[in-house]
Amino acid sequence: MPRVTGLFFGWLLMSLMVLGGCSSLPANELDQVRAQVDWKTGDALSRFVQEVPALDQEIEEAAGYLVGTTDVLLLGPLGGSNAVAVLHDNRDQSRLYLDVHSLRMGFGLGAKGGRFLAVIHAPELIDQLHHGKWLVEPNASSNVGGESGMLRYRNDDVALYVSSDSGVSAGAGMKVSQVKVNHRLSNTALSRYNFPSRNSAHRPDGDAPRYWAHTLPFLGKRAVERGFNLPMPWGIGVVRADVSQEMRIDHLEVGFNGNGTRPYDFVFFGADSDLITEQLKLDAWVLPFLNLYGTVGQVNGDLDLDIAIDGNAMLGQIGKDCTGVIRPAVCYLFENKQVRFPVTADLSPKNYGVGGVVASGWRDWFLLVPFNVTWTDSDKAVLDGRALTISPRVGRGFALNRAGRMTVFAGGNYLDVRTVITGSLAIPGTDQVLDYKVDQGNADRWNLVAGANWDVTPRLSVMLEYDGFIGSRDAFISAVTVRF
Repeated sequence: MPRVTGLFFGWLLMSLMVLGGCSSLPANELDQVRAQVDWKTGDALSRFVQEVPALDQEIEEAAGYLVGTTDVLLLGPLGGSNAVAVLHDNRDQSRLYLDVHSLRMGFGLGAKGGRFLAVIHAPELIDQLHHGKWLVEPNASSNVGGESGMLRYRNDDVALYVSSDSGVSAGAGMKVSQVKVNHRLSNTALSRYNFPSRNSAHRPDGDAPRYWAHTLPFLGKRAVERGFNLPMPWGIGVVRADVSQEMRIDHLEVGFNGNGTRPYDFVFFGADSDLITEQLKLDAWVLPFLNLYGTVGQVNGDLDLDIAIDGNAMLGQIGKDCTGVIRPAVCYLFENKQVRFPVTADLSPKNYGVGGVVASGWRDWFLLVPFNVTWTDSDKAVLDGRALTISPRVGRGFALNRAGRMTVFAGGNYLDVRTVITGSLAIPGTDQVLDYKVDQGNADRWNLVAGANWDVTPRLSVMLEYDGFIGSRDAFISAVTVRF
């Protein structure tokens, strides 16, 4: 931050009460709210210029300016306010509407009204306000009657003018304030969902020019100019998947006593896997309609296989002669028999992956095509493999008023799992150890998917999904994502 002192923000973030809760207004009322804010702040600016004629030239030469009106309420130990102020950026002639939420703790009594103007010479300060600001500061003020004069503050970065116009108040204490962009009034093209969407009601020449203040996605500003709303570019989340499915055996190699393995004919009776995967996910919208992400996590669960091979082939492999009068013990176990052995693995490999989402929406309808590749890598060399997932889905969003937006979706899920399991099994009643290497995959590739995503705010979402309905796979997936 440039050399902007706490005094500037202290005066700038006075407890404003121009309008509250405008982000929850219906879309058809936003123009009226915006016009009211513009009128009040425009009137405040005109009065400042009348009182300080040189302001006209200073504003024209500045990087931008912020103007607003002030209402402060103090009542005993608590006070607070909610408001909208307007930041004018002379660099691109854009307007930004800022929500200001303040809580005062201390002692105070009364109410007062006023206005302020900040002429900003430092472009860095405007950029900072675009991304929001928290402030904790001591505060003291008093006012009696009508206009009490103008308070001025100036340094190389900003010139601040504050005027208390009316009211009676006195107070002192600590104030916590938050400044953030009002995305609906500012028309910053922030999507109400976690995917890009376009609303046919968009008016490119409306009263609030659209803009996109983020570097990502690439071509984002062009998409915004064409009427698309975009989600916050970065996301970090936690994903949990509980998956139960039947597996098939594609290839089996068997050996004995650590002397290597070779392919064997086998009979496969069945296999099941029950896995829980927990992952940390980092994603970014690199293009307006393309999100790319990476994951890292841990797999925990069990894998059960039931396999049988020819006993005579096993005896030949280990070099046992069962034709003599005195035969080895293993001959009684394996000769002319089908040897059945279970493979049970307690799995806890690491997994990591990359993927993406191709997405777009029209009004409240949307189409998403997530895809990813995940690799598993076990330190114990018990299981290594990869999984490919493609999951096209369509859905619709619904407004929950102050509770955000809910989307429901349905579609298909393609999962192709390829894993290699290695291990050893002691043969009961003998001194032999059976070594094995099993190539396996999931029995059913396709199933159906249904779920819901709750966008609590544009920055926080919660997702629940079920994969199943057809085939042998059942999966429950949940995720919490924070966007910034």
